Amino acid sequence: MAGQNTLEKLPEDDDTPVPFVDVDKNEFIECYADSIAVVNGIEYTVGTPCDYPVALCFFDNEDQLIPIELDEELMDDIFPLAESIVEEEFGEELNLQRTSQTLTLMGELDDEEEDEYDDDEEEDGDNEEEEVEIMISFEHKGREYSLVRLLDPVLLVAKNDPENSTKRILLTEEESNKVMPILEDLFLDYQEEKEGMEL
Repeated sequence: MAGQNTLEKLPEDDDTPVPFVDVDKNEFIECYADSIAVVNGIEYTVGTPCDYPVALCFFDNEDQLIPIELDEELMDDIFPLAESIVEEEFGEELNLQRTSQTLTLMGELDDEEEDEYDDDEEEDGDNEEEEVEIMISFEHKGREYSLVRLLDPVLLVAKNDPENSTKRILLTEEESNKVMPILEDLFLDYQEEKEGMEL
Protein backbone atom coordinates (compact mmCIF):
# COMPACT_ATOMS: atom_id res chain seq x y z
CA MET A 1 0.00 0.00 0.00
CA ALA A 2 1.10 3.54 -0.73
CA GLY A 3 1.40 4.41 2.96
CA GLN A 4 4.15 1.86 3.39
CA ASN A 5 6.19 3.12 0.46
CA THR A 6 8.61 6.02 0.94
CA LEU A 7 11.54 7.61 -0.86
CA GLU A 8 14.25 9.67 0.81
CA LYS A 9 16.93 11.44 -1.22
CA LEU A 10 20.42 11.33 0.27
CA PRO A 11 22.84 14.29 0.48
CA GLU A 12 24.52 14.93 -2.88
CA ASP A 13 27.91 15.44 -1.22
CA ASP A 14 27.98 11.84 0.03
CA ASP A 15 30.53 10.33 -2.34
CA THR A 16 31.20 7.05 -0.51
CA PRO A 17 31.31 4.16 -3.03
CA VAL A 18 28.96 1.29 -2.19
CA PRO A 19 29.45 -2.13 -3.85
CA PHE A 20 26.23 -3.36 -5.51
CA VAL A 21 26.77 -7.13 -5.73
CA ASP A 22 25.34 -9.61 -8.24
CA VAL A 23 25.34 -12.74 -6.09
CA ASP A 24 24.58 -15.18 -8.93
CA LYS A 25 27.46 -13.99 -11.12
CA ASN A 26 29.82 -13.11 -8.26
CA GLU A 27 30.28 -9.62 -9.75
CA PHE A 28 29.80 -6.12 -8.40
CA ILE A 29 29.57 -2.52 -9.51
CA GLU A 30 30.49 0.43 -7.26
CA CYS A 31 27.74 3.04 -6.95
CA TYR A 32 27.05 6.32 -5.20
CA ALA A 33 23.86 6.03 -3.13
CA ASP A 34 21.23 8.43 -4.50
CA SER A 35 18.27 7.61 -2.31
CA ILE A 36 16.72 5.12 0.10
CA ALA A 37 13.31 3.64 -0.70
CA VAL A 38 11.07 1.54 1.49
CA VAL A 39 8.63 -0.65 -0.45
CA ASN A 40 6.28 -2.97 1.42
CA GLY A 41 8.47 -2.69 4.49
CA ILE A 42 11.72 -3.61 2.68
CA GLU A 43 14.53 -1.05 2.36
CA TYR A 44 16.21 -0.55 -1.01
CA THR A 45 19.16 1.61 -2.00
CA VAL A 46 18.99 3.39 -5.34
CA GLY A 47 22.45 4.19 -6.71
CA THR A 48 24.27 5.55 -9.73
CA PRO A 49 27.52 3.95 -11.00
CA CYS A 50 30.68 5.68 -9.74
CA ASP A 51 32.25 5.31 -13.20
CA TYR A 52 30.91 6.27 -16.64
CA PRO A 53 28.13 3.87 -17.82
CA VAL A 54 28.77 2.78 -21.41
CA ALA A 55 27.46 0.20 -23.88
CA LEU A 56 28.73 -1.68 -26.91
CA CYS A 57 26.32 -1.32 -29.83
CA PHE A 58 25.88 -1.86 -33.55
CA PHE A 59 23.56 -0.35 -36.16
CA ASP A 60 20.86 -2.59 -37.61
CA ASN A 61 19.52 -2.43 -41.18
CA GLU A 62 17.33 0.55 -40.25
CA ASP A 63 20.25 2.48 -38.73
CA GLN A 64 18.94 1.93 -35.21
CA LEU A 65 21.59 1.60 -32.53
CA ILE A 66 21.24 -1.86 -30.94
CA PRO A 67 22.98 -2.49 -27.58
CA ILE A 68 24.71 -5.81 -27.00
CA GLU A 69 23.43 -7.45 -23.81
CA LEU A 70 26.03 -8.26 -21.16
CA ASP A 71 25.27 -11.99 -21.19
CA GLU A 72 25.21 -12.42 -25.00
CA GLU A 73 27.88 -14.57 -26.63
CA LEU A 74 28.57 -11.62 -28.92
CA MET A 75 29.68 -9.62 -25.87
CA ASP A 76 32.25 -12.33 -25.09
CA ASP A 77 33.59 -11.84 -28.62
CA ILE A 78 33.50 -8.04 -28.80
CA PHE A 79 34.41 -6.92 -25.27
CA PRO A 80 38.12 -7.94 -25.32
CA LEU A 81 38.54 -6.14 -28.64
CA ALA A 82 36.87 -2.96 -27.35
CA GLU A 83 38.91 -3.17 -24.14
CA SER A 84 42.19 -3.25 -26.09
CA ILE A 85 41.11 -0.38 -28.38
CA VAL A 86 40.22 1.78 -25.35
CA GLU A 87 43.66 1.03 -23.93
CA GLU A 88 45.32 2.00 -27.22
CA GLU A 89 43.26 5.21 -27.58
CA PHE A 90 43.37 6.47 -24.00
CA GLY A 91 46.28 4.67 -22.35
CA GLU A 92 45.99 4.71 -18.58
CA GLU A 93 43.37 7.50 -18.59
CA LEU A 94 40.40 5.19 -19.17
CA ASN A 95 39.78 1.51 -18.51
CA LEU A 96 36.78 -0.41 -19.89
CA GLN A 97 35.23 -2.73 -17.30
CA ARG A 98 32.65 -5.51 -17.63
CA THR A 99 30.77 -4.65 -14.45
CA SER A 100 27.34 -5.85 -13.32
CA GLN A 101 24.25 -4.39 -14.99
CA THR A 102 26.22 -2.09 -17.31
CA LEU A 103 29.70 -1.74 -18.77
CA THR A 104 31.65 1.12 -17.23
CA LEU A 105 34.64 3.29 -18.09
CA MET A 106 36.89 3.92 -15.12
CA GLY A 107 38.91 7.12 -15.27
CA GLU A 108 38.36 10.78 -16.09
CA LEU A 109 36.99 12.36 -19.25
CA ASP A 110 38.14 15.94 -19.63
CA ASP A 111 35.86 18.67 -21.00
CA GLU A 112 37.50 18.68 -24.45
CA GLU A 113 36.87 14.96 -24.90
CA GLU A 114 33.26 15.33 -23.78
CA ASP A 115 32.73 18.21 -26.25
CA GLU A 116 34.14 16.09 -29.07
CA TYR A 117 31.79 13.21 -28.33
CA ASP A 118 28.77 15.49 -27.98
CA ASP A 119 29.11 16.45 -31.65
CA ASP A 120 29.01 12.82 -32.77
CA GLU A 121 25.40 12.25 -31.81
CA GLU A 122 23.72 15.35 -33.23
CA GLU A 123 22.49 13.47 -36.30
CA ASP A 124 20.48 10.98 -34.26
CA GLY A 125 17.96 13.65 -33.26
CA ASP A 126 14.97 12.71 -31.14
CA ASN A 127 14.59 9.21 -32.53
CA GLU A 128 16.86 7.68 -29.90
CA GLU A 129 15.07 6.46 -26.82
CA GLU A 130 18.27 6.88 -24.87
CA GLU A 131 20.71 9.75 -25.25
CA VAL A 132 24.22 8.51 -26.03
CA GLU A 133 27.52 9.78 -27.38
CA ILE A 134 29.78 7.65 -29.55
CA MET A 135 33.27 7.39 -28.11
CA ILE A 136 34.99 4.92 -30.44
CA SER A 137 33.95 2.88 -33.47
CA PHE A 138 35.65 -0.19 -34.89
CA GLU A 139 35.00 -3.00 -37.35
CA HIS A 140 34.93 -6.71 -36.56
CA LYS A 141 34.04 -9.51 -38.99
CA GLY A 142 32.52 -7.08 -41.47
CA ARG A 143 30.28 -5.21 -38.99
CA GLU A 144 30.87 -1.83 -37.37
CA TYR A 145 30.57 -1.59 -33.60
CA SER A 146 30.56 1.47 -31.34
CA LEU A 147 31.32 2.09 -27.71
CA VAL A 148 28.82 4.69 -26.53
CA ARG A 149 28.52 6.62 -23.30
CA LEU A 150 25.03 6.64 -21.78
CA LEU A 151 24.03 10.24 -21.07
CA ASP A 152 20.71 9.50 -19.38
CA PRO A 153 21.06 8.67 -15.67
CA VAL A 154 21.58 4.98 -14.94
CA LEU A 155 19.89 4.04 -11.67
CA LEU A 156 20.50 0.65 -10.06
CA VAL A 157 18.46 -0.79 -7.20
CA ALA A 158 19.72 -3.12 -4.50
CA LYS A 159 18.66 -4.37 -1.09
CA ASN A 160 20.63 -4.55 2.13
CA ASP A 161 23.14 -7.35 2.59
CA PRO A 162 22.28 -8.95 5.95
CA GLU A 163 25.86 -10.20 6.32
CA ASN A 164 27.66 -6.95 5.42
CA SER A 165 26.23 -3.49 6.04
CA THR A 166 28.71 -1.86 3.61
CA LYS A 167 27.38 -3.82 0.61
CA ARG A 168 24.08 -4.05 -1.24
CA ILE A 169 22.66 -7.00 -3.19
CA LEU A 170 21.33 -6.32 -6.70
CA LEU A 171 17.78 -7.44 -7.33
CA THR A 172 16.91 -10.57 -9.25
CA GLU A 173 14.84 -10.13 -12.41
CA GLU A 174 11.74 -11.29 -10.54
CA GLU A 175 12.33 -8.86 -7.68
CA SER A 176 13.03 -6.04 -10.12
CA ASN A 177 9.78 -6.65 -12.01
CA LYS A 178 7.84 -6.28 -8.76
CA VAL A 179 9.70 -3.32 -7.25
CA MET A 180 10.67 -1.10 -10.19
CA PRO A 181 7.13 0.08 -11.14
CA ILE A 182 6.56 1.15 -7.51
CA LEU A 183 9.94 2.93 -7.37
CA GLU A 184 9.17 4.75 -10.61
CA ASP A 185 5.92 6.04 -9.10
CA LEU A 186 7.79 7.14 -5.97
CA PHE A 187 10.32 9.05 -8.06
CA LEU A 188 7.54 10.72 -10.08
CA ASP A 189 5.75 11.73 -6.86
CA TYR A 190 9.03 13.08 -5.43
CA GLN A 191 9.72 15.08 -8.61
CA GLU A 192 6.21 16.54 -8.69
CA GLU A 193 6.46 17.47 -5.01
CA LYS A 194 9.85 19.08 -5.57
CA GLU A 195 8.59 21.09 -8.55
CA GLY A 196 5.54 22.19 -6.54
CA MET A 197 7.79 23.52 -3.76
CA GLU A 198 9.86 25.49 -6.29
CA LEU A 199 6.81 27.32 -7.71
